Amino acid sequence: MRKILTSSILAVSLAVIPAMAQSHSTIREVQQALKDKGFDPGSVDGVNGRATRAAIKQFQAKNNLTADGRLGPKTLDALGVKQAKSTTQMKMGGEQVKNGYAKGGKDIGQGSKDMATDVKHGEVGEGAVDFGKGVGHGAAKIGESTGHAAKSVAKGVKNAVVPNDKKVTPDHKQ
Repeated sequence: MRKILTSSILAVSLAVIPAMAQSHSTIREVQQALKDKGFDPGSVDGVNGRATRAAIKQFQAKNNLTADGRLGPKTLDALGVKQAKSTTQMKMGGEQVKNGYAKGGKDIGQGSKDMATDVKHGEVGEGAVDFGKGVGHGAAKIGESTGHAAKSVAKGVKNAVVPNDKKVTPDHKQ
């Protein structure tokens, strides 16, 4: 019993540490970045409170990241606060595609359901319109997520090829 309790406490502690590991200055940078991008984290005070976590979730959802409100490397990178490793950026691209395609698929499915209801009631034209709206909204979400993913993967490739401490400009080649 004691081993189970000790293991449980250790597991909970390890899960909480990353959330607590963010410094006040990092939280302030995150809050300012969220404000700059049109999300309201409340006051820029360095405290990861309810409003900040809600703004983080909104930002994550808008950028096709897992909307958990946590400040992991993917979110910090997407906000421009702290650059993630190139492998993390590559994984972020996959996550963005997965989340965006799931959202887009739901919209397309909803358009199909709306169309079926309309056709059932003899409104074939309205059904076609509803289906078109579902496909249009779904395709827009898929396109947006593909764009986010392409940017993340491009950053990952660049960072894998050019180390963070070496800047390459068109005038200066290594």
